[in-house]
Amino acid sequence: MSDAGNCQRCGTCCRQGGPALHTPDLELIRSGLLHLDDLITVRQGELAFPPLADRPEPVSHEFLKLAGQNGSWCCTFYDETTKGCRRYAHRPLACGLLDCIDTGPLLALAGQDLLTRFACLAPDDPLLPFVHEHEQHCPCPDLEAIGRDLQQTETLAPLLADLEAAVARDLAFRSRIAATHRLSLAQELFYFGRPLFQLLLPLGVQALNTPAGIRLHYRSR
Repeated sequence: MSDAGNCQRCGTCCRQGGPALHTPDLELIRSGLLHLDDLITVRQGELAFPPLADRPEPVSHEFLKLAGQNGSWCCTFYDETTKGCRRYAHRPLACGLLDCIDTGPLLALAGQDLLTRFACLAPDDPLLPFVHEHEQHCPCPDLEAIGRDLQQTETLAPLLADLEAAVARDLAFRSRIAATHRLSLAQELFYFGRPLFQLLLPLGVQALNTPAGIRLHYRSR
């Protein structure tokens, strides 16, 4: 939400999701105006909507964005009652550039000088080694390729079996670290991003927790 007179306070931009953060936004974190609990890591390879796009694309570089609220991507600071931002005076750079009529400045910023979790963590943060370990053992898979492979009936069963193993490995890692370091869900989403089973949902893959463990069910979109 910008200062521009074009803004009608409709809330559409805020409901579509909080902005990506850029290097100048690091000062908001260092000053305590933004907390790590307010942020979510979008890892390389995830499917996400570029600014003003109508379809998701694989993310080429990791970035941080403001978390959502009530199970949606609606920006955590959007106030539906007032149709305004609860942190307007200290909003991120992208929010200040957003103008529904003149989208040029926002599009010019997109993908540039993105802020990552590594810029926010001290070298001696006890969780930093686990972030690197998670990236090594539980990287985001090629979701576009998975989306195509899900359409092949003859390879669907082995693909789902491989994905079940990856989902279980990811959840086991997160559970271990969250329990050991007493992480809240919000902290987990900052340090490790969204769990793999959530990344598979837009592809039509749903995770079911059964007595035999995690099982994945695919429903063609």
